[in-house]
Amino acid sequence: MSPVSAVKDGFVKAFTFAGRSRRPEYWWFFGFVFVGAAVIGAVEAAALGAPGRVVRFFQILVFIPFLAVGWRRLQDTGRPGWYLLIPVAVVVASWFLVGSAPGQVLPEGTIIAPAPGQGLGAGLSPAVLTGATVAQVLAGVVIVWWMTLPSQRGANDYGPEPRVR
Repeated sequence: MSPVSAVKDGFVKAFTFAGRSRRPEYWWFFGFVFVGAAVIGAVEAAALGAPGRVVRFFQILVFIPFLAVGWRRLQDTGRPGWYLLIPVAVVVASWFLVGSAPGQVLPEGTIIAPAPGQGLGAGLSPAVLTGATVAQVLAGVVIVWWMTLPSQRGANDYGPEPRVR
């Protein structure tokens, strides 16, 4: 699969979470998202002094297609696509554990952020904080490792093999 066809398929199948995606489709789309955000951010930073709205718009634009291609990639390895959400759950749990979650937004739009040392995680031992960090890193590493595995041969619970060997 060429890079252009992988990116095109990523957008064409943006809302398709059923089926399977091979490694080239996922990694070429990943590369497009990574390089695209870096280039847009650099150009925006050079032009405006800091990356901001344009790079965020790009990230929002590619979020669902990237999630879908990753979901299908996990299914190609025989794992449920929702496993892709495990690192997100670990990060959210860590936010609440260590108190670095975004501040509370009041109805009138005022943001209340805890004072330094007063967050939910204030007083937690360094071991707990280190454990939360290690859990985040491990969850990400496991997902990346799964994304590098070869396709499960033959049909699986998520459909036929995308490419017959």
